[in-house]
Amino acid sequence: MDLPIPSLPLLTSLAGAILVAVAGGTLALAAGTMIRRVHHDRYDQRLRRLCSYYALTPSALLEGQYPAQRLARLRALPLSSLEVLLEPLLLKCGSAAPLASAVRDLCLELGLIDVWQRRLLGQAVSISLRHAVSRPDGVLNYFHSLRFVLRARSARNLGLLYHHASWPILARALYDPHPDVQQVALRSLAALSEPQSFPAILERLGKSVMEKQEGLSVHSLKAAMARFPLAQVPQLLPGLRHTHPHVRLAALEILREMAKSDPAGKRTLLQYRTLFDHELGRLASDADAQVGVMASDLLAQFARALPSSDLCRRLQDPHWAVRMAAVQTLAQPPGIFGVAEMAGFLCDPHVMVRQAAIQALLACGPEGVSRLYEQFVETEDEALREQMVGELERSGFILSLLQNFGATTGSLETRVVERYLTLRASQYLHAEPPSDSVKDLLQRVLEMSGGEREPPSDARVRLVSAPETARQPDPTAHGQSKLAL
Repeated sequence: MDLPIPSLPLLTSLAGAILVAVAGGTLALAAGTMIRRVHHDRYDQRLRRLCSYYALTPSALLEGQYPAQRLARLRALPLSSLEVLLEPLLLKCGSAAPLASAVRDLCLELGLIDVWQRRLLGQAVSISLRHAVSRPDGVLNYFHSLRFVLRARSARNLGLLYHHASWPILARALYDPHPDVQQVALRSLAALSEPQSFPAILERLGKSVMEKQEGLSVHSLKAAMARFPLAQVPQLLPGLRHTHPHVRLAALEILREMAKSDPAGKRTLLQYRTLFDHELGRLASDADAQVGVMASDLLAQFARALPSSDLCRRLQDPHWAVRMAAVQTLAQPPGIFGVAEMAGFLCDPHVMVRQAAIQALLACGPEGVSRLYEQFVETEDEALREQMVGELERSGFILSLLQNFGATTGSLETRVVERYLTLRASQYLHAEPPSDSVKDLLQRVLEMSGGEREPPSDARVRLVSAPETARQPDPTAHGQSKLAL
């Protein structure tokens, strides 16, 4: 049986109806978007006016104590309205620690911290539909299935304000029924980096691996724990000794990332070296191949990064000659000790140890030279200052700095030259006349530094005996000058 073929007018009418429906829907969507945009702009303007009226601006809060009169006005507002007013400030607290401290004190005064903590503990008070409609975010509090948004926001706010006392509540929120709340609580704990919360996150890691609990991935837990300082390594031991190989592997990966990101990593590695050697040595022969490979790799990295125990002992030897030889060893393979650790030996009581420390810093390249420059500008120890000047002159750094003086005003190199000229000014007055080229060079330097005096010579300064040819400016001011070679 043949089906009837629709007539052409019917098809045309159907196509026209579809086009009208699509056009009407598009216009309605555009109109809704425009209305929402206008409503959003008006909301933002009203919010800014209210923040200005209640002095809830960063500049007003950073001035000091919040006025009691304004605080009384804020206390008269519903807590839900206060949350809306403080939202712009809370979002700025993550990158401004002074502002976070001021907003935290204000939230404590207004009782918002307590409200957020009770929400995370599941102690939120139910409200009627009438109150829900009349309050901001009231609908979220009225419907039980939407309350996770308020709990997540509460966990976020406690982390943004760096409220360390809330870490037990945030640790409990790692087991919240909703995965979004768990994730936000974990980020807040990572931002706080509270040492006492580290075992709680490690326990949550073990349960995620063994019990396959949903919500938090192993990767997110490892990333959060890696943000803690390396000083928390002793609390990582339960993970390194866990019965499950995946937990041991995760603990090793956390240890590796913590060692990379912590600025004081080498100092902490030295402090816990025995612990590392014992635990990593045991895990290097682990039954799980991945754990063994990771532990062996970490052992090799730490062995390259740390000096031997014998070198550490010699650096603390009471005899100055032993300390001097140990400090000289630091410059042989640069990187065994950090620049900050080597700079500490500049304060050694013996002159030869200080001399070895100066030479070791010069051997570390630009970083070591910059640290030496900083010490030269800041120190008030005349003996140490004279040692630095002598070594910088012998190595050609002073001449290189003089050649580049004035290239960048206010830089560390400029301050070094100014300090150097101040120290040598009295010697210039009593020395014999220098050569014309050196005299011109020093005259130019003194003019740039604001000096009005004719620069006399200094027979003790090696600038006088430097060749007067091939004076090429050194663009880096870190390398040795050709004139000093």
